Amino acid sequence: MTSGQKKEHSLILQRIRSKAFHRQVRRKKIQKKNRVQYHVPYDGLPVPRKLRRTEATIRQHNIERSVKDYANTKNRYIEKYLPPNLKYLITTKESPFYFEKLIRQRFNSNGVVKVPKIFSIIEDPINGYLTLCKVISALLYEPTEGTFELDYEGCEKVELGSQILLDIILKDFMKFSSICLRIDRGQRKFFPVTVGGNNINKEEVRKLIFSVGSPVTLNGNGHKYPDIIPYKLCIHDNEKERDLDRRMEQKELDTTEMADYVLNCLTRMNKVLTPEKLDDLCTVIGEILINAEEHSSTKYRFSIGYFKEYNVDDKHYGIFRLVILNFGQTIYEKFKSEDCPNKEIVSKMQELSESYTTRKLFRQREFEEENLWTLYALQEGVSSVSPKEYKRGNGSIRFIESFFNIKGSLEADDISSMTILSGNTSVIFDGKYEIQTKINANNETFRVMTFNESGNIEEKPDNRSVCQRDQYFPGTLISAKILLNDDDLIQLEN
Repeated sequence: MTSGQKKEHSLILQRIRSKAFHRQVRRKKIQKKNRVQYHVPYDGLPVPRKLRRTEATIRQHNIERSVKDYANTKNRYIEKYLPPNLKYLITTKESPFYFEKLIRQRFNSNGVVKVPKIFSIIEDPINGYLTLCKVISALLYEPTEGTFELDYEGCEKVELGSQILLDIILKDFMKFSSICLRIDRGQRKFFPVTVGGNNINKEEVRKLIFSVGSPVTLNGNGHKYPDIIPYKLCIHDNEKERDLDRRMEQKELDTTEMADYVLNCLTRMNKVLTPEKLDDLCTVIGEILINAEEHSSTKYRFSIGYFKEYNVDDKHYGIFRLVILNFGQTIYEKFKSEDCPNKEIVSKMQELSESYTTRKLFRQREFEEENLWTLYALQEGVSSVSPKEYKRGNGSIRFIESFFNIKGSLEADDISSMTILSGNTSVIFDGKYEIQTKINANNETFRVMTFNESGNIEEKPDNRSVCQRDQYFPGTLISAKILLNDDDLIQLEN
C-alpha cells in the first residue's frame, strides 16, 4: 500500500469513528432526556453515578407500580364488597359523601378525625357533614396504618341522628374490613382493622355514646347508667318481607316494642302516660315508621331511642329522643319520579309549583320547588303510594298532630322539637305554627300544616321552618325530642 493509499484509508477511519462517536453522543442525550434522575441516599460503598441513577429510576418505577396496584386493589374491593348502605352513600352523585367529592377534598387525617364541639347535621350541618366526610375518607381512601380513631376532646354535644348516621357508616365499614382481610391472602392492611374513640370527657356525650352509640352498635360493649334507658339501634330489612300486610304487621310490632320501651322508662320513674298521651305517642311512632317505609328506595330502615331522666330543682321529668331514617330517594324525588304511582297528587303539586313560579315566590338556595313539594307531602291525604294499593288517608299530618299533642304549649315546653331532613329540605316543628282545620269546596274538613299565618299552602311558608339547605341528605331522617313532664304524666301509687 502506497503512502497516498495509507493516508486516504486513515481519513476514512477517522470519519467512521467520528460518526460513531456523534451517534453515541446523540443516543446518550436522548436517554438522558427520557430518564428521570433521582438522587437516592446510599449507605454502602461508592457506586458510579450512572448506576445510582439507573437504580433510582427502577426503584421509582416499582414504587409507582406498587402504588397503582394498591389503589386498584382498594377500588376493586370497594366496588365488589362494600355493604349496600355505605355503598349508596358514596355512589349517589348528590350525596355529600360521593366518592369523587371525597377524593377531590384530599383529606389527610392520619387515622384520626376530631369530632366538632356540636356534632349535629341538624344544628351545625356544615361541621356535621364535614366530620362524616372525613370519617369515610379516612376509612376508605386515605393510606392506613391499620387503626382509626375519633377524637372527642373538643366535643360537648352529640345529636342522636348524627350519631346513628355515624354508627351505620362504621357498622358497614367493619363488616367490609373483615371481608377484605379474609380475601387478601397477604393480609395487607388496605383499610383500618380497628375503630375506636378517645378523649370522651363530657359526661352527656359519654353517656349517649356508651349507652346507644358506637361501642354498643359495633361490638355490644355498652355501659349501664342509673338515669339512662337505651333503645339500641334497630335495623329492619324490608327486602325480607315484600308482602304489604306482613310489613304492616312488622310495623305494628316495632311500634309496640318502642312504646313499651317508653312505658318501661316511665315506670322506673314511678309514672305512666295518660291514655290519651299514650295513644298520641304510639301514633307518632307508627306514622313515622310508615313514612320511612313509603319513601324508602333501599331495603333498610333504622330506628333508635334514648331516654334520660332528670331531677333538677325539685322537678322530675324525662326527655325521650327518637330517630328513624332510611337511605334512598328523597320525598321530593319520590313524587318527581315518572314511576310515582299517585299521579293525581303529582298533578296537584305541579299546579302548585306553577302558581309559585307565576308569582315569583321561589328563591334559589332559599325556597325552591323541592321544599314546596316536601311540605305538601306532609299534608292530610297526601301519599306517594297509589290509593288503590294502600289507603291510609291521613298522611303525615297524624304524627305531626300527635307530636304537638304530646308537646303541649310553647310556654310549658320549649324543649320538644321535631326535624325532618330529606334531600336539601329541612322542616322544623317547634310549636310556633299549629295545624289548622280547613273546609274544601265539597264542604269536607281537612287539616293542614303550612308554617304561615294564613294557613294557606299557596302562601310561602316561614323560611325558618321550611327551607333549602346546601347539604343534601341522601334519604329521609326524622328526629324527635319529646319532653315528658308533669302535665303529661300520672303519678302511680306505690
